[in-house]
Amino acid sequence: MVENNSEEDAGSARWVLACELRRLRESSGRSLAQLADEANYDRTYLHRLETGERLSLKEGRLG
Repeated sequence: MVENNSEEDAGSARWVLACELRRLRESSGRSLAQLADEANYDRTYLHRLETGERLSLKEGRLG
């Protein structure tokens, strides 16, 4: 499971989303690299989503 960044984040909407995204990806049998290729997102961006990091709206999309 994803490690929590801080106790304050536990239960936040961002943290719940992060855990659900990872659960769905893992249940589909995809690696982050596979999902990134299929969804046309940068792998590091998807990793940051799955760890609940705060992201700017401009990050993520490839070309």
